[in-house]
Amino acid sequence: MTRYKALLILAGAFLLVHCQSKSDGHVTAGVSAAARGNSAALAAARGGEEEVTFTTSDGVRISGTLYTAGSKAPAVLCLHQWRSDRASFAGLARTLQAAGITVLAIDMRGYGGSTRTSGGASVRPDRKARADVEASIAFMRQHASVDPARIGIIGASYGSSNALQYAAADSRIKTLVLLSPGLNYFNELPTEDAARTWGARPLLAVASSEDVRSVETLQAYAKLASGAQTQLYENAGHGTDMLHSARGLDGLIAQHLKKNL
Repeated sequence: MTRYKALLILAGAFLLVHCQSKSDGHVTAGVSAAARGNSAALAAARGGEEEVTFTTSDGVRISGTLYTAGSKAPAVLCLHQWRSDRASFAGLARTLQAAGITVLAIDMRGYGGSTRTSGGASVRPDRKARADVEASIAFMRQHASVDPARIGIIGASYGSSNALQYAAADSRIKTLVLLSPGLNYFNELPTEDAARTWGARPLLAVASSEDVRSVETLQAYAKLASGAQTQLYENAGHGTDMLHSARGLDGLIAQHLKKNL
């Protein structure tokens, strides 16, 4: 082989490697950009989660998690049951967020992160939490992710009583979902008059067959509120426990809210 031919072979090899390197670099960059685009789209679709705090009219600092579903979306407030906290709604909140509904789940006074006043004094649980609901709704109505004309409330057990008592007096609340409601929890939270006042607005009340008092409440609400829809599950537990054991309940709630918000 002459020196000239050897040089030609070496030059050709160099050009081949250089071209492959540029091509590989271009493909890698293209995949990276696509991956970044897909990640951004997925993040936008899933929305975000934001820790929020605000103060009630009587000075209690309420902590919550806001699951945003875009700008000016329909929205729902979640009120947990006695001896629980906002985490009990986390799974449902993400389901609703994916369906395009912004969710605010709060720790009601005396639970989770809602155990202090704005001045630092301790706060004990209180079965009557209307001020918590009022402050939460006010917070939602001014938030960019919420359409203030399309807000509903989900309540579990005593949370359902507080939800109904508040919403009956606020005609701007579009709909309710009540998990294991009661006619008068702790003999402190009567709801029959509130159900009567609620009237024709849409309401979904859910209970489990063994939860006798809640079953009786569903029967009463069906007579007192013409807009009430009731759903009974078999041996599904109480309140937010039903979200884990009652098959299809998440979907039923999402469907009800999509239709009525």
